[in-house]
Amino acid sequence: MAERSEARELLSAIAEIGPYFALTVENRDESEDPSLAQLYAGHPALRAHLARVAERLGTSELRVAGSIFFQGMAARLWSPALAVALLDRRVLVLDAGLTWPDLAAPGVPLRTAGASAAERGRSPDIAALAHEVADATVTAHLAPLLDAVRREVRLPDALLWGNAASALLGTLGVLGQARPALAAPAAALAAALLGLPPLAGTGTLDPAGDDAPARFVRSTCCLYYRVPGGGFCGDCALLPR
Repeated sequence: MAERSEARELLSAIAEIGPYFALTVENRDESEDPSLAQLYAGHPALRAHLARVAERLGTSELRVAGSIFFQGMAARLWSPALAVALLDRRVLVLDAGLTWPDLAAPGVPLRTAGASAAERGRSPDIAALAHEVADATVTAHLAPLLDAVRREVRLPDALLWGNAASALLGTLGVLGQARPALAAPAAALAAALLGLPPLAGTGTLDPAGDDAPARFVRSTCCLYYRVPGGGFCGDCALLPR
């Protein structure tokens, strides 16, 4: 495992890609906001935050807020993990008990006192890398976050995993634009991750052309169309094809 200073250097480098890739490394103060582990376990701050999200979106439907919140958090968790995997061939491991979201800040940035990066070698097999990234991100974070959100609002598993898949493709698209050399391995990693449960079946991925990114069409809808002034996302299952 990489030492904390090495993990800090990795995270500092990927933060330059964009705000969702930023993960601040600092000491944890027990008086701070609840950790990810506490939110996963049902801390009341989660329901209070979903109510704030609903108010900000202008909707009375807490389930819509739950869906949008989960998709945003999925993007927050995917972004540094995928950047570390593709740029440095490592697997980012975040301790949920030592990582906490700033629920009061726009975009809910993450801070951590427990980040490390497992060495994978410089030319790992993409399929093997996908399994390790899935263990460190999907199993360790997205699955318990999904369970926590579903305890607060009634949403289908399939919808929320569709949100996670959509966030995955969006993150890899940003990475490919910021680092064109990563476009091909990003597409390969996307296909590999979408072939693993629970992301398998969340949509279809059309191969990229010579000058176009891969196109993802999900099999569910994130409910953003129910937000006043909202609409359908580009990958939505409800759009006519």
